[in-house]
Parts: sequence; C-alpha cells; structure tokens
Amino acid sequence: MTILDLTTHPVAAKYAVLVDVGYLYAAAGEVLLGAKERKEYRVAADELIQALQKHAEARIHGELLRIYWYDAARDRVPTVDQRVIAQLPWVKVRLGNLNARGQQKGVDAQIRSDLEALARHHAVSDTILLAGDEDMVPAVEAAQAYGVRIHLWGVEPPYGTNQAERLVWESDTVEIISADFLRSFFSRAPAPVPVPVPPVTPSPAQVFAGRTAA
Repeated sequence: MTILDLTTHPVAAKYAVLVDVGYLYAAAGEVLLGAKERKEYRVAADELIQALQKHAEARIHGELLRIYWYDAARDRVPTVDQRVIAQLPWVKVRLGNLNARGQQKGVDAQIRSDLEALARHHAVSDTILLAGDEDMVPAVEAAQAYGVRIHLWGVEPPYGTNQAERLVWESDTVEIISADFLRSFFSRAPAPVPVPVPPVTPSPAQVFAGRTAA
C-alpha cells in the first residue's frame, strides 16, 4: 500500500496520536526479542514517546493536539512507570483494567470512544492510530464520516501481519514502523536472581532429642 506524503498537505492539520500500548509492546517485544509476555522486557517509554512524536511531526504538517497512551493497570491504579509517562507534556494516559490473568479490559473501548469524540467535536482533522485490532474499525469509520483522516501505524511483524486486514483497508494511509526504529527502546529484562535458602540449624532441643533417640 502506498504511503502518502502528508508534509505536502496545503492546509495545516490538527492531529492526535492514539497508541494502543498493549499492541505496541507485544508486537515490538515479539519482533525484537521473541518475547511473549511484557515481564520479559523493559521499555524506555518516555524516549519512545518522544521518538513517536517526532515521527508524527515529520509526516503531518500541523499542530499536535496530544498523544493518547492507552495502557492497563491492576484496578486501574497506575504503576510507577505509568505515573512518569502521565507527567510528560502533551501526553494523556488512559488506563483500562488488568485482570488476574494479565488480560487488558476496557482499553479498546476507551480508544474507540476518544477517536469518535475527537472527530465529532472537530478537535482534529487527522488522527494517527497505532493499533491492530479489528474492533477499531467502527470507530475509524465513524471518525471518517466526520471528515477525519485516519493514518494507521503498525509494528513490523516477524512474519505475516499483526494487524487486522479490515482495519488496514479502512484506514486512509498505512505505515509500518520498522524494528530498527524501535530497537533502542526495548531491552531484555534481567533474569531473576534466585534467593539462596539458608541452611536450617537444628535447635539444641532437636539435637538433644536426636541423641536421646540414638
């Protein structure tokens, strides 16, 4: 699919960047490290966000409204890393719930709601959506009906594709972020250090009981 050069757009746009962190982290962790779970790697999220912001600025001639960062946390209580991200300029953290199985709940609904609301209130003319789930399609279509252009970003897959085909079809432009672009922001988590178990020293009573039994 051809990627349009938006830098030649004659009218300055106002745009937002919506990032499904679960998709971004999982796809990058797989292609870079072969990881299946988030606990297997570390992410320099603040640096990654700055890089994504610059990447967007190079592609859309206009004003950034903000970056929406959709993640999840147990009982929606932000982690230390999420609190740091929330303090970054032009970044709005949205949290879904992380259940006991490590599954995210409510994240897709938040993305769809914000995407439609931004379009309905004419807050943006363009939206960059970094996501892969087909559940985004109705919100993409609704935003387009309000005149918003949707620019879908994906993460380079190790093979095949990691984005829903229909989501790719419905978006106005599509770009795949290369593994090389993401590489410096992801690192393998250090292996847990086993905690040594101290030897059990028998009490004097146990020693005496053993001698008596003998």
